[in-house]
Amino acid sequence: MKNQKGGFTLIELLVVIAIISLLAGQLLPSLSSAREKGRQANCINNLHQIGLAIEMYYQDYNDYPTWLSILYKNYLGTPKIFLCLTDLYKGEKGCGNSLHPSINDIPLSQIPNYTPDDFDSTAYSYRNPNITFCSYSYEFAPTKSEWFMAAHTSGEQQEADINSDGVVTWKEARIWQSNHGYGGQVPIVRCYWHFYNYGQKVINLAFRDYNVYSSGEEWETSSY
Repeated sequence: MKNQKGGFTLIELLVVIAIISLLAGQLLPSLSSAREKGRQANCINNLHQIGLAIEMYYQDYNDYPTWLSILYKNYLGTPKIFLCLTDLYKGEKGCGNSLHPSINDIPLSQIPNYTPDDFDSTAYSYRNPNITFCSYSYEFAPTKSEWFMAAHTSGEQQEADINSDGVVTWKEARIWQSNHGYGGQVPIVRCYWHFYNYGQKVINLAFRDYNVYSSGEEWETSSY
């Protein structure tokens, strides 16, 4: 008698393929979640380094940097710190907050749906043109804080207007908020990309103590 060669039948092969597909379907979400946790850890580390750089700048000039980009190269040696790994656009479209385009620390030509007035155009002339990407919002930007001026009385606006030029900037608005109930919880830098892409918390850098904390899209709902 001839020996019969062993092998898989078509049905057996299909069963094996189905089992492998089932296992892969269970493992891939876990792997994706693990990768996102790693990206969040990298982002937290970036914000810690940015916080240290801001404090060194403050010690030198007794003020906060006009833009994050001017911290490069004297205070931050690599532009990679401005990049969140979860940001699919690699920082080239800014922080992704379409409601507030004027807190993007990227060239004006790259900011979607934003036509600045003369005040904001001048404010953007202060940034470092060598930095062409930044995934983070700069909440101390020298641009107009239209949301603050729309939501507060003329007296509150005058109080917030530190240099008395008739315009409340983002920086002035955030400092006013810190002095009126929010304390160190007020963010100076924020990363929205984990929230936009994965429904995770927004990562924030507090300006008083440079603590990194998480929050909802509105930072007032924080776990600081």
